[in-house]
Amino acid sequence: MTSVKVAVRVRPLNQREKDMESKFIIAMDKKKTTIVNRKVPETGGEGDHARENMRLKEFTFDHSFWSVLRSDSNYASQEEVFKCLGLDVVASAYDGYNACVFAYGQTGSGKSYSMMGSHDDPGLIPRICQELFSRITDGDTSFKAEVSYLEIYNEKVRDLLKHSSASKPMHSLRVREHPKLGPYVQDLSKHTVCDYDDIKALMDRGNSIRTTAATNMNDTSSRSHAIFTIVFTQAKFANDVPCEMSSKIHLVDLAGSERADSSGATGQRLKEGASINKSLVTLGSVISVLAEISEKGSKSGKSFFIPYRDSVLTWLLKDSLGGNSRTIMVATISPADVNYAETLSTLRYANRAKNIINRPTVNEDPNVKLIRDLRDEINRLKALLGGNIDNISTPKVQEKLHENEARVKVLTEEWAEKWNEAQHILQDQTLAIRKEGLGVVLDSTLPHLIGIDDDILSTGIMLYHLKEGSTIVGRPDSEEMPDIEIAGIDVEENHCEIVHKNGEVTLYPLQGAMCSINGTAVTEPVKLTQGAVILLGRTNMFRFNHPAEAAKMKQELRSCGLSLSRTSLLGHSMTDLYKSTENLSLLAAGFELEQNNREDLAKLEDKRTQITVMEKRHKKADNDRDEAQDKLEKYLQEKEEELLMIQEQFDEEISIGEKLKILEEKEMWITQQAATTTQSLEQESERIKKEHEDQTSELQALVSRQAVREKSKVDTETEITAKVKDLMCQKAQAEQKLKTGVNDLKNMQSTFESRKMSLLDTNDDLKSKIVSLEQDKCEFLAQWEKEKEEMTDKWHPSLEKNAVKNQGIEEAWKDLSELEKKHQLKAQNQHNMSDDEREKFEDEKHELEMARTLLKEEEERVSHEEKELVDAIEKEMDQMEFKKTEKLNEIESKMRHIILDSDDDLKTLSQQISEKEEMLNRTRDEANEIDKELVCCDDRLSEVVDLTTQELAELDQRQTELTSKMMDEEVVSEKLTDISNKVIEVETNYKKELRKIQSDRERLLMNKEAAALCDAEENGWERLSEDAKLEKKIQQIESLKREVESARADLDEKQRRFEEERNAEMDKIEYEVLKLQELERQERINALVEQEVKRRMFEEKVERENRRKVERQKEQEDRAEEIQKIKEQHNREVRQLKAKLEKITNGKPSKTANSSKSNPYATVMSSDTGQEGNISPHRGSFGSRGSLTYSGDLNLLKVTIPSYRLQGYGSDHHYEYEVKIIIGDDSWTIYRRYSKFRQLHQYWKNKIPEVNSLVFPPKKLFSRSEKVVAERQKQLELYMQNFLSICQRTPSCSLHASNNKYLTKQVLCEFETFFKRGLFEVSKHGAT
Repeated sequence: MTSVKVAVRVRPLNQREKDMESKFIIAMDKKKTTIVNRKVPETGGEGDHARENMRLKEFTFDHSFWSVLRSDSNYASQEEVFKCLGLDVVASAYDGYNACVFAYGQTGSGKSYSMMGSHDDPGLIPRICQELFSRITDGDTSFKAEVSYLEIYNEKVRDLLKHSSASKPMHSLRVREHPKLGPYVQDLSKHTVCDYDDIKALMDRGNSIRTTAATNMNDTSSRSHAIFTIVFTQAKFANDVPCEMSSKIHLVDLAGSERADSSGATGQRLKEGASINKSLVTLGSVISVLAEISEKGSKSGKSFFIPYRDSVLTWLLKDSLGGNSRTIMVATISPADVNYAETLSTLRYANRAKNIINRPTVNEDPNVKLIRDLRDEINRLKALLGGNIDNISTPKVQEKLHENEARVKVLTEEWAEKWNEAQHILQDQTLAIRKEGLGVVLDSTLPHLIGIDDDILSTGIMLYHLKEGSTIVGRPDSEEMPDIEIAGIDVEENHCEIVHKNGEVTLYPLQGAMCSINGTAVTEPVKLTQGAVILLGRTNMFRFNHPAEAAKMKQELRSCGLSLSRTSLLGHSMTDLYKSTENLSLLAAGFELEQNNREDLAKLEDKRTQITVMEKRHKKADNDRDEAQDKLEKYLQEKEEELLMIQEQFDEEISIGEKLKILEEKEMWITQQAATTTQSLEQESERIKKEHEDQTSELQALVSRQAVREKSKVDTETEITAKVKDLMCQKAQAEQKLKTGVNDLKNMQSTFESRKMSLLDTNDDLKSKIVSLEQDKCEFLAQWEKEKEEMTDKWHPSLEKNAVKNQGIEEAWKDLSELEKKHQLKAQNQHNMSDDEREKFEDEKHELEMARTLLKEEEERVSHEEKELVDAIEKEMDQMEFKKTEKLNEIESKMRHIILDSDDDLKTLSQQISEKEEMLNRTRDEANEIDKELVCCDDRLSEVVDLTTQELAELDQRQTELTSKMMDEEVVSEKLTDISNKVIEVETNYKKELRKIQSDRERLLMNKEAAALCDAEENGWERLSEDAKLEKKIQQIESLKREVESARADLDEKQRRFEEERNAEMDKIEYEVLKLQELERQERINALVEQEVKRRMFEEKVERENRRKVERQKEQEDRAEEIQKIKEQHNREVRQLKAKLEKITNGKPSKTANSSKSNPYATVMSSDTGQEGNISPHRGSFGSRGSLTYSGDLNLLKVTIPSYRLQGYGSDHHYEYEVKIIIGDDSWTIYRRYSKFRQLHQYWKNKIPEVNSLVFPPKKLFSRSEKVVAERQKQLELYMQNFLSICQRTPSCSLHASNNKYLTKQVLCEFETFFKRGLFEVSKHGAT
């Protein structure tokens, strides 16, 4: 076990502190650190030791680093800090121990500088990493280092070494806990490093991503906690035993604690500061608990809870704080007096942290540790025996010694062999192992085969390297041992030869062996390609991998932009793989299953073939259409070119030709514009049609779902209604049976009472016995009252003492509140205070906080004592109550036995009454069960109606949304009509422009002919030959015009077809409109049907409620009549017994004890208060008048909840409701929490079924908010009134008139302890 090593480092003054003219308050002398409170003046006399202690505070740590001025003689540089702290971390890593270094302090105190440093002066983390790799000099030891880097930002873990981009930002990771390895971060990336340069590159990348921001305290304030983790593993041979040790090094750079007023943080910075302070407070709590555990140890017997999980930081550092780690804490502080409070808090935390005890252990393989322990045990036994084994005389010792030596030998040889074999494989330069996610990847640079084993019991992966040269594959029983051994059906001794030469791999089948590649049998040499599937015999399947060829293919695919997934073996040759797996299934036990699989695969191939054929046909049709269109366009283009050429020729001779050319170009441009506009309008029309069809289909689906839910709802309602009718019939029968039984029971009880009275009148001996028992009962009650008064006097001083304490605490709280109000008024003028006044203000604030803390502790202590006192009083009262009840029951039992034993008829009649009561109770239980089933049916019906209504509402909402989005049929028709009109308009304009161009062309040609005739007349017949040529060209133009006209006719034909298609689409749309209108009409009908069903159900429910109301009213009248009869009979009996009792106890005085606040146990005792003189006193305070109320009067018992109050502090605060109970002239008040009301409801709803029908306020999410409490106040008052009303109407309840003639406070408290007033309720701060 080792304690946490703690070092303190002080930094120079920063610019902000210099601007504020701050003074030094820190002094260091070797390991001692002293802080000075400059607000406390220096001492002037010899007796001011207390003030001196308040001014100076000294702390001693393992190291105190003075890093203020480099010119100081005791200046501690980064190098010195590393030598004192970092070298121990490196040594722990090489010894196999876990290590942790974390920096703690306020913001801007130098934590990041101490841990990370700068480029020119690196800190602890870079120096530790550099030293870790510089010590790797042992050639016989293998080393491995893995690095991870994370930050905790706003209580969320983010990976700083994972590549992210703007499109894929960093996301938070989850923290899990392994049962053996402890807490870890799921999906945290780990990077293997070979030297310090690798670590530095990863560290720089993580630091560039880490969250920092500027505050008033620090320009580059870290806004997150950073944890840099190194897992350092070393493996070697030691004493002929393989040894592997692993060390986990946590290098933590914490964000600094800060105050919002000092840092000036707002918005996001304020939220970040709150998260940082929360985690640091949790860290402080963990340090405090661990320090307390280390100081007190397990001898105290107290169990401690360590709040690791309250923060992500402490959860991840669980092992470093009190666990398996050697931990170093670097506390960084500021020397300025403006940061006195933060610096003192940091020093106190550090002083507490040095008391933490960790339990570091070497992280090694348990088998290696076992071997070493066995060797130590052998050496110990040999040392005990003097080193001579032959002189051992005890057989057991010799046997144990030989057994340990044999175990050591076996374990050593086994582990050495495994370790050597694994090391030999890993040292092969052609094979590499790496971890990727949760899997392990084997990388090889040579061509190799991977075995695909059909054995379901096989759990390993076989990899065969194909080295340069020849590799023979065959059976193991061949004459020459093959390089690769295979077995199975149709496998030859020398099956094939695989030759690897100049980067190419070729398979040569031998002796006509069965070989197939990608499902194709081969008999000649075949060159193997990447991903080929090889089947040798019938059961040996391999996949061929060629790393060099695969890398080349990847590069080619990336260069041409293709996806690498297209080269997948499964997507490339799935059919061949299926054919190959057919051979593997020949030996399988489930031949029928494989046959079905092959049939399914054949069907799948047929479907694929059909799809391929259809795709080819479709492609061919598209190609034919494209070719025809290209030909037509090419033909038109050629003709247009010819026309242009001819026009160019004319342009050279006649200016008219230029105008004709302009007309041709204009005609071409108009044609192109018309075609483009027509095409865009056609596309818009198609889009509108498709969108309307989709919306129509979705609306139809919603309507069908709505119809199904309506039908299900109607069926369920019909079923429940039938069940309710059946239950109502059963309930009517049970109530009739119950009514008959009650009348019979009344007659039997009346007969029993009349016979009993006549027996008492005639039998004097029996009467004397009854009177004797009555006297015993009165004497016992008098003695019990005397004992109760003595007990009350005994506990009264303690209660008064506690009341005085509570009153003092209450007055102290009032005084403290007044002082705090005055302090708050001063805080409003804080900016106008001088430095001395501000210091005085801070001192007053600190004193008020200390006073509040002490007062709260004192209040908790007094509350604890008061609770213990109440528990003791209630325990003694319960014992007395039990003793009283037992004695009274014994006397009542004796009186009943005496009466029944004196007359056999009475005894028989009593038994008949008991049987009748049992029968009535069973009948009541049956009626209650029926009521429960009726309530369940109502609940189920309500649930079904609510659920269906909710689903229908959702469907209606979706339908409304869809209808709102969906365009109306008229709108669709208008849009399509507009598009059609636009097309017609474009065509009209196009034809109009064509006619205009045609007229211009004819006019120009006529002008040209007229000009030619004029020239002919002028020039004579000499120009006849030229005219002939001109006429020939004109004829050519005419022919071209005819061809253009034919093309124009084709265009008109296409327009006609478009019109026909458009009309067909319009007809289709009109059909859909009619169909949609029909659906809407059906929807309206369904809505009307639903409304009618709801109306009928509501009428049935109202009718059912009216019937129940009439039945309840009739039941109340019957009960009132029954109560009146019982009342008259009871009054007669009371008068008779009272007269007899007065004769017996003539002149005996009554005892009365008045209740008061100081004596809450006082009660009233009178000989005439009960039917038989029996009073069950309770802790309530009864009055001699007004406490007797007739039970049948429901209006004299009132319960109200006028207010509520807040009790407790902090997380224990809760609200209590003031419950005021009034019975006649007697009233009292109790305070109850919501949970007490809930317990009351939970208990009595199982006893009285009618209570279950009452509405009880449910639990809510924010139950401690005053808004929720105010709402519950009214709901609980209504609930209590209805609850007591039901209890008074229920015959089986003790509040019913048949069970108690008079309703008193005593009866109500015995009925339910909820209404008892506790002893603690005399104090304001007491718990109920």
